[in-house]
Amino acid sequence: MTPLERLDAIYATMDPVTFQPPADRWRHLPKTMARLADGPELTIVMLGDSIINDTAHSEYQHLLMRRYPKCQIKVVRSVRGSTGCWWYKDENRVQSYVLDHQPDLLMIGGISQRDDTESIRAVIQQVRAARPGLEILLMTGAVGSSDPRTDPAWTEEVPEEGESYRTRLRRLAREENCEYLDMTGPWGRYIRDSRHALGSFKRDVVHANDRGKQVLGRILDAYFTPQP
Repeated sequence: MTPLERLDAIYATMDPVTFQPPADRWRHLPKTMARLADGPELTIVMLGDSIINDTAHSEYQHLLMRRYPKCQIKVVRSVRGSTGCWWYKDENRVQSYVLDHQPDLLMIGGISQRDDTESIRAVIQQVRAARPGLEILLMTGAVGSSDPRTDPAWTEEVPEEGESYRTRLRRLAREENCEYLDMTGPWGRYIRDSRHALGSFKRDVVHANDRGKQVLGRILDAYFTPQP
């Protein structure tokens, strides 16, 4: 099978992801969306931890290339286990982990940020000092050890006010003119609505298996799908 056929074969055994992304997304991704529509190429660097690695291993780029056939998409997994921007911000690591790959779009996410939005800000500012026009997408975490079915702190919507990590990350995105994608809500909603045990989407306590990766990939596919 081709990579796309393999993804579709896995997904055919699953309930569909019904995530409906916000209608006002993409305001800070004009060049990314133009490249997707018109090509010829788009390079995405995904910076973070093993959850970002799993998200990239969903191979969602094949779903996007089906939607945007003029664009060849390259995904660079720039990851380190259990690591967030609190580590990437130091010792000029943004050079080797981000800038050397010459991205058109930088995605920052995962579950290892230690709720440290100021370190994420530092990485954003370092990257943009070198490449002022680089577009950036900030993502909240998904998968991990918590169970959305039993976690009393889980909410589908990001709280408008307060100091939760999801709220502060959205605030940071607005302040730094980045896009924002909450992965926590749609991942949790899918698990809550599923007829299957949480373990059927994970290969261990923390990480997604091939089915779980498809949930992550289909969330990204929905996010980049044009409005009807």
